Amino acid sequence: RLERLLSERIMILDGAMGTTVFAMGIDEEAIRGERLRDHHKDLKNFVDLLCLTRPEAVTGIHRQYLEAGADIIETNTFGSSRIGMEEFELPPEMVREINLAAAGCARRAADEFTARDPQRPRFVAGSIGPTTRTASISPRVEDPSYRAVTFDDHVRSYYEQVAALVDGG
Repeated sequence: RLERLLSERIMILDGAMGTTVFAMGIDEEAIRGERLRDHHKDLKNFVDLLCLTRPEAVTGIHRQYLEAGADIIETNTFGSSRIGMEEFELPPEMVREINLAAAGCARRAADEFTARDPQRPRFVAGSIGPTTRTASISPRVEDPSYRAVTFDDHVRSYYEQVAALVDGG
């Protein structure tokens, strides 16, 4: 259905999630929620956590983009791969949890708008961003051959994320 629609018309993709979150004034405390209140690392720049701590805010952002005319909304999961989350020292089991929750937030909004106008279906796309770790350059000046992460590490990390997004819809 998506391919057919893309061949018929231009479809609109939503906008940036992170800047929208920060424009709403959501701060470190809101991102952490009660669950991560005592986490030892700063989490303000990991807005993906809002899918767990403030899912209604994330779904609200999706609704805003749909109201503005978006046909496709992206999940709030740009940094939610295992490797991406290592920067914040979050437990690996949260990868699946965040991605499932984010897919649910987006799916609810998309389905709501599709139900309002079935002739104009809305779609959800999984957002997968790069990580701060690269397989091409050594992070150790004294050892140019060292790699903190391999290509296969990235494949496994992204596969885990994609599997959760698919399972979440």
